[in-house]
Amino acid sequence: MSPRNVLESQQSVHAATAGRRAAGCWKLATGQALSLHPDTHGVLQIAQGQAWVTLRGVLADMPGAAVDHVLLPGQQLTVAPGQHVVMEAWAGSGCAEPVAFRWDVLAAPALAQPASTAARDWECGVVQPLRDLGQALGQGGRALGTALAGVAGAGGRFAVGFARFALLRIAAPLQRRPA
Repeated sequence: MSPRNVLESQQSVHAATAGRRAAGCWKLATGQALSLHPDTHGVLQIAQGQAWVTLRGVLADMPGAAVDHVLLPGQQLTVAPGQHVVMEAWAGSGCAEPVAFRWDVLAAPALAQPASTAARDWECGVVQPLRDLGQALGQGGRALGTALAGVAGAGGRFAVGFARFALLRIAAPLQRRPA
């Protein structure tokens, strides 16, 4: 599966820059789009949010045509090799929320090892949210560090300004006194 840029006016997610494998649980933020060109059969399943999915490519009854789908949590879409999938958060109910989804590659039946539903639920329900929490805490820590550095800089500038003010107030009257 190789992701490509989708829309130049929106940010796009790339599997290579996200540092993750192509298969697994993913989260797509509002305002981002994802473009997939799978090399093998796969299943796209929505875990959270609503996704607007455009499927283009070799369809049995409409070769080269594009079909739009709005997928809700729990719904899935099977994608064949050579098809192009573009997905983004859908704001059908008024406010778009991030979309959490799972992409699974379908292997040949003889080679397929059945993945337990408990393992997939653990990955999507526990591991992925913990990764998201770790990223959020890291970003919060960096923001707090930046804010503290700004406060320390402002405090230093205040101290220097106050010292200059005090010296001018004390030194000016002393210089004006006749000797």
